[in-house]
Amino acid sequence: MTSRQMLMLLAAAVLGPVASGAARGQALDAGAEAASDEVRAGLSWSGGAASASVDARLDVSGIDTTARAVLLRGARRHGRADILVDLAVGRDWSMGAITLRTELAGHIFSGAAQRMDFAELVLGARYGIGPLRLVATAWYAPRQSTIGGDNLHLRGSVDGGLPGLPITLAASLGYTTGRGDGPRAIRLRPGGDYADWKLTAEYARYPLMFGLDYVGTDIGDRAARRALPFADPAGAGDRIVARMRFSF
Repeated sequence: MTSRQMLMLLAAAVLGPVASGAARGQALDAGAEAASDEVRAGLSWSGGAASASVDARLDVSGIDTTARAVLLRGARRHGRADILVDLAVGRDWSMGAITLRTELAGHIFSGAAQRMDFAELVLGARYGIGPLRLVATAWYAPRQSTIGGDNLHLRGSVDGGLPGLPITLAASLGYTTGRGDGPRAIRLRPGGDYADWKLTAEYARYPLMFGLDYVGTDIGDRAARRALPFADPAGAGDRIVARMRFSF
């Protein structure tokens, strides 16, 4: 099965339940967010420019479906795409004190000069210790021409709320690796394998949430500039990202 066929099946699996759930009046979690940058795995996906997104999530019989649309502002990294649509179907599995997470995710890029869509598999585990939550997650994109090979992102994180305050603090460390060294591979791995980090503080008073992230990578400037246009030199350095979300 090609990545395009996988994405078409995923779109049907996600958008069908979300639409029918909304039509039947089932409860949906949804929201809109504005951010000074759209950052994933330490890399800017919006070319370092401000972005906005809307999302919806529906849980049915333990299976959750999610759709999110993000403004990319003609991002160089993704072939000058204007809009990204993320689709995902996932499930949590209780294993006593540990909760496992399995998910199939797809990323569809609208307005790109070339086909840039790709799909990936997600496997995670989380464990709570008092007010703290420990999470380990792996995102694996099998070999696809749109990313010049395969791609694996590993991430470990810890988060917890401050007692008596609507504030959550989090820290995470990630590592990205894979096979393939052409221009498309450099799209997700500028200069090859790399590490990234993220520190987060969030203040939430429903329906509003305000967040600040400090993100960075160990990708040097020379590596970030390789094989343009897919390796965006503005999107790999340390920076602070401000976010505001409205839930409804």
